[in-house]
Amino acid sequence: MPVLKVSSGDNVSSSIRYVALGDSIAHGYGLGNPEKDSYVGQVKQYLEENYDYVFAENFGTNGMRSDELLDILTNPENDMYNKYHATLQHADIVTISIGSNDLMHLIKLDMDMKEYIEKGDAIFRGACRRFDENFPRIIAAIREIVPDAKICADNVYNPCNGLKEFKDLHALAERYINLLNRTFTENNGYTLVDIKSEFDKSEDKLVNMALKGKEIDPHPNKRGHALIGKIVIKAIAD
Repeated sequence: MPVLKVSSGDNVSSSIRYVALGDSIAHGYGLGNPEKDSYVGQVKQYLEENYDYVFAENFGTNGMRSDELLDILTNPENDMYNKYHATLQHADIVTISIGSNDLMHLIKLDMDMKEYIEKGDAIFRGACRRFDENFPRIIAAIREIVPDAKICADNVYNPCNGLKEFKDLHALAERYINLLNRTFTENNGYTLVDIKSEFDKSEDKLVNMALKGKEIDPHPNKRGHALIGKIVIKAIAD
C-alpha cells in the first residue's frame, strides 16, 4: 500500500490519501450515518487504524452514471473537473463504485412488457455497450492524473437476490448485470472487487429493495455496506 512518510526530528509518521469515486453506493444513500456506516466510511476507519494521518474525500454522487463520471474526469468545461483533478493527483488509494445507474435507471416497476419485448433488449444491451466504452476510459483518465495510485473498482450486484416478490425483475436484472460486469477484468490497471459474487453467496438481506412509488430502492443496507467494506479493505490490503 502506498505510504507517505513524514519526518519531524526523530519522529516519523505515516500518512495516506484516499479518494472515493462513484454513485450513491459510495455516497452511502439510505444509511442513518453514511459517514460511518458506508463502505467508504469503513475504508477510512481501517486506514485511520493503520496510519497516523488519513486524508479522505468521498465524491460519491447519487444517480451518477459512467458517462457522467467520465465527463468530470476528461472535460475541462465540467464544473467539477478542477476539483476532482486537484484531489485525485495526490491520492494513494482510489475506490470506484460505478455502473449500477447505467442499467437501473432504465428499470421501472410499471414497465410495459410489450414495449420491453419490442425495445427493451436493445436498450439494455446498448447501455452495457456504452459502459464497456466508458469504464476503461475512466480508468485511463485516473491513471493519467495519478499514475501510482492503487485503484479498486467494484462490479455490480443484483439487488433482487432472494426476494420472491421480485422474481421476474431478478431474472431481467441478472441478464444485463452479468453482461455489464464482463467489462470488469483483472490486471487492467486496477484491482477488481467482486461484489457480485459475494452478494450472490450471502444468505443475509443486504439491500433495502423497498418500493418507492413506481420505482425501487436497490441500495445496500448497513449489512450490505459492511460486506462491501470488508472485501474492499481486503483488496486494498493485498
